[in-house]
Amino acid sequence: MNVAESPTLESIRTRIEHELPVDAFGHALRTAQLARTLASAHGVDEDRAELAALVHDIADGLSDGELLRLADQFQIPISLTEARVPKLLHAAVGAEILRRDWGITDEEILDAVRDHTTGGPHMSRLAKVLFLADKIEPARDRHYGGLDPVRELAMRSLDEAILRLYGWRMDQLAATGGPVDERFIAARNRLIDQSLASRR
Repeated sequence: MNVAESPTLESIRTRIEHELPVDAFGHALRTAQLARTLASAHGVDEDRAELAALVHDIADGLSDGELLRLADQFQIPISLTEARVPKLLHAAVGAEILRRDWGITDEEILDAVRDHTTGGPHMSRLAKVLFLADKIEPARDRHYGGLDPVRELAMRSLDEAILRLYGWRMDQLAATGGPVDERFIAARNRLIDQSLASRR
């Protein structure tokens, strides 16, 4: 399904502004702007990238209890890591909310939303664009810093930029003793395998 058969970008922008808190809306707009830039650089449809970016955090403000309840209601499998850190479920729960309540039925957009937090083993270029845009939009420097090299890399290679982020995040989690989500590990390993295969 293409964007013309889904809600329009204009209607999405209007609705998302009313449904997200101010900070979250700002993040959505910055992510959408960067997603368009990355999409243009890598031959991805810019409107679909912007749409995915605008709605990607629709469930981010839900409580842990609500995320767990909706995951159960939507029959979303919950990993041990997600049970410990329910916030990780906001991507999968958000994709189902968008399908059921927003009329977004473009499976590639829904998959991109579903994979935007940890990545996934079968990410499309659209999903990779959203994953990166979410992680490296300008305001992320307040929390992480040092993202300019990843931003430059992302304009040249989506995969290399994602692998750089994966390595950084795994080092961070190891240093703090935090759990590493199983999907994150699977996505990273799959991307490494693909990268190695492409060099043979």
